[in-house]
Amino acid sequence: MMKFYSALVFMVAMVIGGIVYWDYTESTMKGSSENGMWKAMYKEQRIGGTPIGWLASIKQKNNETVTVKKLIFLEEDKVLVERTEFYEGRDNVDGTEYSLHPFSYPDLYLGDAPKEGLSYQIQIIWEDSSGNEYNDKIKLSKLEW
Repeated sequence: MMKFYSALVFMVAMVIGGIVYWDYTESTMKGSSENGMWKAMYKEQRIGGTPIGWLASIKQKNNETVTVKKLIFLEEDKVLVERTEFYEGRDNVDGTEYSLHPFSYPDLYLGDAPKEGLSYQIQIIWEDSSGNEYNDKIKLSKLEW
């Protein structure tokens, strides 16, 4: 009898896990830069289960000291947002945390859901500690099964 309940609990956990994973993959686009330094996400945001839009964010994956000069979020070739000013600290309203080293910008863009058939990318223009400038691009794609 104990094996039956264990199997039942396992099956219920698998179903719930599958539903959560499916919901996550349907409402998230992700990508990383070719050099492995940056990761980006474009994800559906909800408040109390109600969708409020899609939020684009960018994060540095290593601890190298760099200076981000510009972030650009593109839909095809159309610029949705371009940012050139960044700060460090915690937002007093919603508690969002921003960091310059390592760089983390959690709310680059809040807008509509991605349109079917269009490509999305984030471009990061940054400078290393020696003053060399780089231009990395991250193509965002939906997670697939």
